[in-house]
Amino acid sequence: MSIKTPTIAIRLLGFSAKEEETFSAVLAVARETGYRYTCLRTGCVQDPDMYIVNASNIKAIATLSDLNPGEAMPVLLIGKADIDLPYEVMPRPIRWRTIFSILDELVNKRDLLLNTLAAHTINLTVHERRTHKRIDFDLTDPQVYQKMRDTPMAKGGILVVDKDTQFREYVAAIMDHYGITVTLASDERSALMLDRNNQHALTLINTSTPDVDPYRLCDGLKKQNHGLKTSVIFLIDQSFDYKLGLAERVHCDGFLVKPLSRRVLLRTIKKYLHLFNK
Repeated sequence: MSIKTPTIAIRLLGFSAKEEETFSAVLAVARETGYRYTCLRTGCVQDPDMYIVNASNIKAIATLSDLNPGEAMPVLLIGKADIDLPYEVMPRPIRWRTIFSILDELVNKRDLLLNTLAAHTINLTVHERRTHKRIDFDLTDPQVYQKMRDTPMAKGGILVVDKDTQFREYVAAIMDHYGITVTLASDERSALMLDRNNQHALTLINTSTPDVDPYRLCDGLKKQNHGLKTSVIFLIDQSFDYKLGLAERVHCDGFLVKPLSRRVLLRTIKKYLHLFNK
């Protein structure tokens, strides 16, 4: 019986659309040995397993600093940065034939660290662990942080928009441990009505739900919850055309690609509902 090769999700930072397309195509090639890799599409809210960063892009470096990757979150820099950074570097031009060996080594080091920590029963939260000093620049407007701090989070739990109850029941079973209610709506009208009464903190919209325009519904939910911190995430399949510009206009928080593993779903919900310490 063959053992399924783990798939490593990669977030690309600071590359052009053409470079991102090349990375996605090269890393998607099936391999007989080693890990499988996939590049997360722009707009996908799934947490990555590692980052590949354009070292010459100052905004990407600032974003990397703000993300605060620890030892268990590998980072590969492409090119030379203007400042010294404690990460693995691949100089340009990119050596596509050898990139897999570098990525495999980084993932092996991560797995060794996680196994060692697990053996010593030490809890590791990837995004909260800081092993390197934060880079001392930030390109984000301070008013953005102030607005985030001043906006209260909606307290109504989770709303699932789907045509049947199966996914809602799956989410509810996971959230039972946290005491969070999960409500189901099967159309736009009932979704808006239920949200008006409950002010959900997170809405998951299955874009395959008949007669539901996810962008229109997202716009209605966001306007209805004006002044509250509420998140809307689309659940899409590979064929769904996620229109980034339209999604930004209706303030959609992003998407997840179906089918969803329990790990991806739980980590996403925890991130948006701030449940890491519960």
